[in-house]
Amino acid sequence: MRFNLRRFLILLALAALVCSSALVNASADSIADRAYGHVENITSFGPRFAGTTAEAMAASYIENEFRSYGLEVWVENFTIQNSYTIEENLLRVTSPEQFDLNFVPILYSPLAENVTGKLARVVELPVNYDQLENRFVLINRENLEIFIGGLTGAPPRVVLTYYENWPPYSEMWTAELDFPVLWISWEDAQHLIELLAGDNVEIELRFRARVENSMSQNVVALLRGQSEELLVVGAHHDSMLTPGAIDDASGVAVMLEIARTLSAENLSRTILFTSFGGEELGLLGSADFARRHVENKIVAVIIFDAIASGSENGLRIGLGGPREYATTRWLDAYALELAENMGFYAKSEDISTIGGYSDYASFTNLDVPGTWIYWVNPEHDEAIWPSHTLSDNLDAVDEIRLGQTVTFGAELVRRLADEDFEALQWKYEFPMRAAFFIVIVLGVAAISMGTSCFLYYRRGWQPAHAVSIAIAAVSMSIIIGGALLLV
Repeated sequence: MRFNLRRFLILLALAALVCSSALVNASADSIADRAYGHVENITSFGPRFAGTTAEAMAASYIENEFRSYGLEVWVENFTIQNSYTIEENLLRVTSPEQFDLNFVPILYSPLAENVTGKLARVVELPVNYDQLENRFVLINRENLEIFIGGLTGAPPRVVLTYYENWPPYSEMWTAELDFPVLWISWEDAQHLIELLAGDNVEIELRFRARVENSMSQNVVALLRGQSEELLVVGAHHDSMLTPGAIDDASGVAVMLEIARTLSAENLSRTILFTSFGGEELGLLGSADFARRHVENKIVAVIIFDAIASGSENGLRIGLGGPREYATTRWLDAYALELAENMGFYAKSEDISTIGGYSDYASFTNLDVPGTWIYWVNPEHDEAIWPSHTLSDNLDAVDEIRLGQTVTFGAELVRRLADEDFEALQWKYEFPMRAAFFIVIVLGVAAISMGTSCFLYYRRGWQPAHAVSIAIAAVSMSIIIGGALLLV
């Protein structure tokens, strides 16, 4: 058989193309697999409330991962004044049936050892509090503040609260509680209501927790670049009293995989990969880090927090709102443009939609540019669902979204490491400043014309004098606005 060189070369090219595609897909799959594995490992430690052993175990895991990538690693400790460790938690219905209830205590609920009592349901307010003495009280979360605020006399023993179609939720109460307040699921609440319709319901609670001063950690890994300018890439490893898979083991997983991906690259800027502790208690870890390193040359901060499972159009970059919560608009715009060029649909959200913010705020409030990368579920009423609930477990994690966020995040860090930030800021801020300038000049022109007409028709000024004042006002606005535009 005669050898056909042309056919052989075509087949060879096709084989190379197929193999290359397979290798790319395999690489993407392995990134997603590894990221998912990080989430699995971190959530296995249990709820990682700031200052607890579980949070320290997560920090140690992250430290070991960073070291395995060949990065320079260190740990920065800081104090947690109100760590909350749960030592025993059992909530059991003992009559007319026997079964256990999953629950999450409102933070800093007092202990209740071997407490038993009958269940009473509060449907409408006001209520006769004397009838609730020594009772377990079941009440919808919508009425909880009013119920506790109006409490008189002897308090109930325990309050069970719930919200329609929600799992148990972890939240912090603004005032000191005199009795345990426990979140249960909507389904369990409905079951209790059904039991109450036919008989007395008796409940047993064994709940021990301690509040103490403790230590938390920021884990820092340095990827040394060619300059001393620092780009901070971060996430937080603590959680509320929940598994914290989405919030924020997912962000930590993305950060770790970006660090692994870039660890062998020679970038212009130095990268500080940082996993913060104590975020849920008020950005404690990032605030401590920012104070320590404020004199260093930090040029920008990228935070990965809450990579929720959602549709393809769920990628979000940046947050609008009051200055103390907002990300940096020009940095958001740069990241949004990159996402679009990479084939992602992405947009920014307002804090009124998201209802929260993240560790970037510790830096933006010190005038360091910062952005937030997250993934939402646009079809759900709560954008970052199921954050802060017991359903924030491994089942809520979307492996595909993790992999996509790593791919985008690595390219964003790679490019920002080489960008001219002054030129970048000018490029994305100039259109916004120009629009503001035009609005101001047109506004002054309209006011000036109105003033000229008033002076001419009402005051009898000469047309030339009235017009000269209008021209002077518009000219002054152009000069001042132009100067501000070019600053």
